[in-house]
Parts: sequence; structure tokens; C-alpha cells
Amino acid sequence: MIEDDLNDAAPVVNALQRASLDFTSRRVDTEVRLRQELSAGLPDAILSDFSMQNFSGLGALAVAREVCPDVPFIFVSGTIGEENAISALRSGAADYILKHDLGRLAPAIHRALNDASLKKEQKRTQEALQHSEMRFRLAASTGDVWDWYIDTGVAQISAQWKSRLGYEDQEIENTASAWLDLLEPNDRQMVLDAFAAHIKTRSPYDVEYRALAKDGSYRWSHAKGQAVWAEDGRATYMAGSVVDITEQKNAELKVKRLNRIYAVLSSINSLIVRTQDRKELFQEACEIAVNAGEFRLAWIGITDSELNKLSAVAWAGAGEDYIEHIPMGLDPGNDADFGLIGKCIENSEAILVQDIKNDGEIVLKYQAITRGFRSFGLFPLCIKNRPIGIMALYASEQNFFDHDEIQLLRELASDIAFSLDHLEKSERLNYLAYYDALTGLPNRSLLQDRLHQLIKNAVREEEKSCIALIWINIQRFKNINETLGRHTGDALLQVVAKRLVEALGSNDKLARMGADHFGIIATYRVIPAEVAHLLSEKIFPLLDRPIAFEGKELYLSFRTGISLFPDDGADADTLFAHAEAASRESGVSGGRYQFYTTSMNSRVHSQLSMESKLHKALKNEEFLLHYQPKVSLWDGKMTGMEALIRWNDPDAGLVSPTVFIPILEETGLIIEVGQWVLHKSIEDYENWRSQGLSPPRIAVNVSAVQMRQSEFAKILKSCLKGYQGSEVPLDIEITESLFMEDVDANIQRLHDIRAMGVRLAIDDFGTGYSSLAYLKRFPVNYLKIDQSFVREVIFDPDAAAICNAIIDLAHNLKLKVIAEGVETEAQMHYLHRKTCDEIQGYLFSKPLDAFSLGRLLADGYTLKTAEQPSGITKKILIVDDEPSILASMRRLLRRDGYEILAANSAKEGFLILAQQEVQVIISDQRMPEMSGTEFLSRARELYPETIRIVLSGYTDLESISDAINRGSIYKFLTKPWDDELLRENVREAFRHYDAAQRKRPGL
Repeated sequence: MIEDDLNDAAPVVNALQRASLDFTSRRVDTEVRLRQELSAGLPDAILSDFSMQNFSGLGALAVAREVCPDVPFIFVSGTIGEENAISALRSGAADYILKHDLGRLAPAIHRALNDASLKKEQKRTQEALQHSEMRFRLAASTGDVWDWYIDTGVAQISAQWKSRLGYEDQEIENTASAWLDLLEPNDRQMVLDAFAAHIKTRSPYDVEYRALAKDGSYRWSHAKGQAVWAEDGRATYMAGSVVDITEQKNAELKVKRLNRIYAVLSSINSLIVRTQDRKELFQEACEIAVNAGEFRLAWIGITDSELNKLSAVAWAGAGEDYIEHIPMGLDPGNDADFGLIGKCIENSEAILVQDIKNDGEIVLKYQAITRGFRSFGLFPLCIKNRPIGIMALYASEQNFFDHDEIQLLRELASDIAFSLDHLEKSERLNYLAYYDALTGLPNRSLLQDRLHQLIKNAVREEEKSCIALIWINIQRFKNINETLGRHTGDALLQVVAKRLVEALGSNDKLARMGADHFGIIATYRVIPAEVAHLLSEKIFPLLDRPIAFEGKELYLSFRTGISLFPDDGADADTLFAHAEAASRESGVSGGRYQFYTTSMNSRVHSQLSMESKLHKALKNEEFLLHYQPKVSLWDGKMTGMEALIRWNDPDAGLVSPTVFIPILEETGLIIEVGQWVLHKSIEDYENWRSQGLSPPRIAVNVSAVQMRQSEFAKILKSCLKGYQGSEVPLDIEITESLFMEDVDANIQRLHDIRAMGVRLAIDDFGTGYSSLAYLKRFPVNYLKIDQSFVREVIFDPDAAAICNAIIDLAHNLKLKVIAEGVETEAQMHYLHRKTCDEIQGYLFSKPLDAFSLGRLLADGYTLKTAEQPSGITKKILIVDDEPSILASMRRLLRRDGYEILAANSAKEGFLILAQQEVQVIISDQRMPEMSGTEFLSRARELYPETIRIVLSGYTDLESISDAINRGSIYKFLTKPWDDELLRENVREAFRHYDAAQRKRPGL
């Protein structure tokens, strides 16, 4: 014993004496004394502290490895640490024991002494093998002799060789075929190949093979031989010697098997040190047994007390399907399912089957043999002498398991069970850290972490996330505990937890927050009212049910608070605090739930009130349709109209569609209301025709919710009342969101709709998830440009670029374009110049009721569109905020025959450019709204063919030179100007414009 503290040595000695270990001990505390004691006599085992004042444990281990490497060395230390433990084991230590766990010391010493004994036996076996090989070499020249007459097949087989196989001389015919029949099938082919090679190439004939003995076993032989060749080169005779090497082969096989088992034991012990996961432990242990131990199959099963059977939890090797059919019942009374597995667990003893083929208890014998199994062992995994599972190992050789291997494999099973016990204790501690022991729900800490992760993901993805925290508090729960007892309170909490899990479908986002508090993380798609629906439709109905307990029916009431991310808080702590505060407020206000923000509470109640009203609106005929005309930009005539639904709420009056249509879609009412819109549109259409009017087609917006209906095409067909071809009065407008859902099915539905004569338009194109790949597959007729782009089309180059791109895209796909929200003549003229087909907006008409639309049709009102100029007029736009400058330049340049257009601001300049074909622009640099260079830069993007000149008395050289470099400005002139020079620069600008026009294709 290497220990510098006598007080630490005494408990070790006492522990070994309690374990009834017969021993004597010597204690040293320095390297010098250690060497002296070892020279005096070698001990059976060495125990050493790891950390000492004058001597280190690793130093002592190095001395022991040097002087007596075969003596087991075990560390017994108060603390050693995982890294030090691994380092010690790698350096040759047999084991390590912690001083607070000395109960493991005696078994560890027994195991170490057994290992040392096995190693000595292995060493002796190796030496015996070497001696056997030496004797074989010495006796090879005088071994059993055999010969073979190749032509006749007659052979002389040694009677001694036959005797070793258990046969009498006369029992085996002296022929080559009789000899070959005794050889193991695989070896037989190898021997024949060796014969053929020797006869053909005269290579040495030297083989080892197995021959079948009379008792069914195989014995090994080592044969050498030499052929005799005739003058014609043909082999006629062969003779040689044969020696029995069975003992040598068995010794080699035993060493090989022991080495494999040692490799498995070593690898699994390393696995136990590093793994913290039972699934990883089981799976890797099976893989080590197959890869390092060369077992055909390894699997681990754990007992299931509810099913009263063993369940396989990990496996490796051949035969996963084989495991499924093994009887694994643990009930001795169930003969059909109780087998060797059940007996192993029942008796807590290993079961070995050394010969599957001839064992009568094996029920899956054929399946095992076909998979190459010849023997197997079942080793129980026990914790505190209680079996909790087994490890099963299947070998490809008969009689694989001998005494030494069985001892090692039992030790292996014990180590795995010990590790499993340690992991279960760690898992229990982790569980209690994050879960409530009474209800089994996550605790506040875990829910807080999950909410933090949701918020973190939402911030990282920069998306609008709809997250709510619900805080539920049981009212007067303290009274229940005081009057009915704490056991009643605990039972009620468990029922509430179970009902919450039932309402939510899982406990992933549910937690017990404290004594009588529960928390829920909820997500919603659009509006917070969805959270109120969750409470009123799923959670409250379950919580409101009475609870039967000890013959009584108990009713609980709850206060519920809700906080929203990010409105009520940007982090989990804040949301928790605000949800709890809202729950207290809900008790004061008398409501069942309360949002933290008062305004949100009002909005949600308003939302729910509106849903209730909408359920009655259709029946009460509160919906009505208005129609907004669409007109052609080529002749100004009305080409169609869009049906727009309105809701006349008896309390609030007309409600905006942006408010109630999302609620219709969310509640599914849009399906019924959508059918009403189709019927009402056709009804109005037929009324106009009965008045002698010629109404154009009506476009009806169809929600994606309606399109998801497989019956929508049939509904539409019934609404059309037999209209066909060009007589069909309806068009359908869909949104781009349809591209994102079940594309193939939607394409087929749209083709079915087109086949009815209904035309299709994509509404608000460019604002959703546009997919050009799907656009070319959808059978649409129109693209509608959203009004958000049209609104800024004459001022914003980006909006103009989008509009132009949509127009070009549509025309290239042979589609027409409708621009929505056209309110000014400037917008109309710009879109007309860009070849937009139709417009819709207040410029022509606001949405009208059916009667007013009929009057508009009767009047034959058309839109006055831009007229095409009869000839080319040279036009100059002058932009300057000083009226005197505008008047002066108008007088100067008019004499040259130009049409002068004047604007006193950039905004007015954009309006003129949208309505007039201007070739040259002259702008002042210093203006209130924007500088001349900025104005001309935008003008270049909107009207790239114009020639642009900046004129100013102030020289902002940096911005002007930058504009010139980017091509935004053709020239820069200063104030005051020279009249003739200015006139010449303008003439040069028009010449430059004409030259550029001549270079354009087609001109």
C-alpha cells in the first residue's frame, strides 16, 4: 500500500477485512521505500493513493510497471478526476476506486487478481504453443505418411491418422475420394486447389485442413507432399506426411478469443467513462461487441414492467429481424412467450447455448443457423442484485464460451449495469431540475428557456412572430389545501395538468409555474383573438368540468392572463411578469381572461364581437356589392368591372373589407359568403340586361380558402346558370398565394374554370410570392398591378421599373395588364405611354352600387385618353422655383419654335413628364424639395431618352460632377447665362436626342 497518511490507510484495511479478504499488507510512502519492498518480495497487488505530498501516484505506477509489470496496480483516492482516471488506465492501472466508495474495493481486487491469473495462463499457453510448434518442426520428418496413385485414385491413409479421428482402419476406404469426403467443405476446396497448383506449377504442397471425427467434431492436420511426374510431364504419384495440429489450433483459437473479449471489455470500459447517455451506451456497446469481439449479433434488452416482457433497445450485427421473433415474456405461466430470456431474468444467471443446432430448447433454430449463429450467451444486467435487462451475444462457432470467457463477459455485463445505474441517477437529477415531480409537467425554468429560444429564433429570422404567454391561476387554491387537505390539492393539480395536456395535445409548451400556477406558450397566425379562441374553445371547456374526488364533485375557477411578444415584452422574464400581472387583473375585472395591454384586450373583445356579428350578417342580408369599372387605355371604353363586397353593420355602418374579410377567411365563413357574391353578381348582371343595358363582365375575387375546396368548380358552374363561351358574365381574380399551395391541383382547378369560359386574373401581382415558373403554367388572362406601385409610378423610379417590368412580362406571355388605383391623369398618361392595357381607379369612377353603375352604363360614359400627336413637336421642360427665371427663359427659347413647358417644383415637373413627350429638360440646381441633380437623376431612370441640363448660379461641383459621371446630366450651365450660348446648347441637345433616336432599332 502506497499511502502517506496512516489515517487514510486504516479505512482501506478495514474495508478489506470486512470483505473477508485473507491478506497481509505493507505500507510505503516514498519511491525509495517502494523499490526496497519490491526488491524484498513481490506483492500480489499494489494499492496506491493518487495525490501524496512526497510521491505521486503516477510515479508509483511507473516504478511498478518497471519492476513488476504483471502485478495489478489499483488507485484508491479521494478525488481523481475523469482526465486523470483515463490517463491512469492508459498507463497500466487495473482500476481506480474512490475512498468514499470502498465497497467496490474488494470486488475490484478480486477482478484484478483474476485478470492477472488469466494473463499468466495466456502467457503459459503462448509458451506451450511455441513449444508445440518446436516439437512439430522436429517431428515433421517422421510424421504419418500418406501416398496417392493419381491415375487410379488409390491411396494409403495412415492408420494412426484414422485412429486420431476415432475410426478403425477398415472403416475408411484407402482412396482419395474417401479421404476428401472427411474434409470440412471449405477446406476441401482449398486442398483441391493446392493439389492442382502443385501438379500444374510444381509449387510446394503445404496445407492445413480440418477432418470430420467420428464424434462429429473436427480435428486439424498439417500435410506436406511431393508429386512424381512421368517422362511425358504427367503427374502419376504423390506422397507426403501429415501431422495432427489440433491442440496447436485450439490454443491459437483460445488466445484469439480471449484477446477479442479483452478488446471488448477495454473498449466498453472506455465508453462507460465518457458517455452520459444510456442510448449511446447501449448502442455503442453492441457495436463494440460485433466489431471488436467479432460476434455475429449483439443486442441489449431492458425489462418493461407494464408489458411484463423484455424490449430490445439496441442491437448490432446480423439479425435485427431475428430479434423481433424471440420469445421475451417474463411470465412463467405464459408458455408461448416465456423462454430462455425469461429464465435468465427470473434466475439472474447467465444462460449459455454452446450448440444451437443440437439444443432442443431453441425455438428459432432454423432462423439462427441460416444467419450463421452457432452458439450464444445471455448475460443478465443487475442493479442491486435486481435484473433489469440482458446482453445477448451470438457467435459463429460452436462451444465458443469457455470458463475464462464467461467470467470476462459476466464482468462486462456488471460494468454496463453499473454505468446504467449511474446514468439513471443522473437522469433523475436532471429531470427534477426541469420537471415538476407532482404533475410531470415542465417547470418554470424549462418553459422560460423554451420561450427564450422562440424569441431568439424570431429575432434572428427577422420575421413578425406571433407568440403569446398564457398564465393560468387556480382561484382560492389555498382554501382547498386548508379545508380538504394537501393530498386533495395535489390530486386536483394532477387532474388540471392532465386536462391541459389533453387540450394542447402535448406538454411541450406547458409548465407548472408554481404552487397553483400553470403557464402555456401559444403561437397564433394573424390576430391575438386566436389565443382567446384557444382558451374558450379548447382549454376552458375541459377545465370547467367537475372533478370527482373521494365521492365529491369539485369545481375550480381560474384567472388567466396573457402577454404578447413583442408588444408586451422583448424577453421571457418580462413576458412572464406581465402575464402574471394580467392574471391578477382578470380577477379584478371579472373576466375569464385578461390581456396585459388594455387596448389589446379591447381589440380582442371587439374581434370576437365582430365574429359573432358576421355569423348573422349573411342571414340578415347585411352584405352588399359595389362595382368599380375597368376601362381601356386605347379607346376609353368600359371593359369590365370588379365586384367589391361591403358590410353594412347595423351598429357601426359600412365596415372596411380589410377589417372583416380576414375574419371571414379565418372562420371559414368566406366559403358561404363567396357563394353569395357569385350569385349576387350574376343577379345584378341579369337585372342590367333586363333594362336593355350591355354590362361588361364582372370580376369576382376568390379567396385561397375557396380555391382549396375540391367542389369549387362545381359550385361556380352551378352559379353560371348555363352561360357558355363569350356569354359568360364572370371573371375570377386570384392572388399569388395560390402559387404556394398544392400547385398541381390548383392548376387543374383553374383549367377546369377556364373551360367554362371564365377568364382569370392574378390580383395584386408583385406583392406576394411570385413564381415565374408557375406563372407560365397557370391559365391566366390578366395581371393586375397593385395600387401601391401605381401610386408612386410618376415619382419613384423603383415603382416605375416594377410597373414597366410587369407590363413587359405580361405582354411577352401574351397576357393583358390592368393597373389598379389610378387616380390622376398623370398616372393614366404614363401607363398609356408604357402600353398598359386597362386601368381601374377613382380617375374614372369610385366603386358604385348596382343602381348607380346601371346609370353609368346608360350614360355611355367613357374615359378621355391621351391623343397621339399628329407630328413631332420639340418640347422643353424648364424647372425652376423662381417665376422670373421661368418667364425669361420662356421668352428666349420660344423664338426658336420650341414648345415650352414650365414647372416651379420637382413634383410639378414629374406630373408634366408623365403627360407630355419631352425631349430636353433644363433644371435649376437649388430648389426647396430636391436638388436639380437629384431631380434629373430620377428623370433619367423614368425617362432615359430625355436630354438633361442643369442650370444654376451655385456650384456644388461634387454632386454635379457625380451626376455627370453617372450620365444623369448632359451639360451644366451657369447663371447668369449668355443667351446665344444657351440657345446653341439647347440646339445641340436636340441634335443629340435626334441622333440617339435614329440609332434605336426599328427607326
